[in-house]
Amino acid sequence: MAIVIEYNLTGSGWAECIVEINDRQARITASYLSDALADLLYAVECVVRGIEDTTASFIEEPGEYRWQFQRVLPDRLSVKIIEFSDAWQHRPPDEEGELILDVESRLRSFAGAVLSASQQVLATHGCDGYRERWVRHDFHNRVTS
Repeated sequence: MAIVIEYNLTGSGWAECIVEINDRQARITASYLSDALADLLYAVECVVRGIEDTTASFIEEPGEYRWQFQRVLPDRLSVKIIEFSDAWQHRPPDEEGELILDVESRLRSFAGAVLSASQQVLATHGCDGYRERWVRHDFHNRVTS
């Protein structure tokens, strides 16, 4: 099972994340209105540490991509990404969004792919370059397990 996660800073305050798991792919973006990479890292850290389900959010202007993580077995993870075209003024319920990715993977493999993507961002930009490009947020590499 191949898991590929790429996270690229694409401009001042913009990022693109490509997620490929089991030949399913999603390409999503985020703006600096949220600390997208840190939010993703924290959510993954939570499930690695034993939390059964959690979410991460990539805020858009005006939409949102909401990641949902749920353990389905001790070593398996359900990964869903839901797209909302307009979430600017409110946080819509999951049912109002469009499911753009719904896959399962090995928990540790997914966590490793997210960690690797974040380390690549750090290697490419460094802490100062990340802050300069991401505008409002410093680099946080939160996954520790």
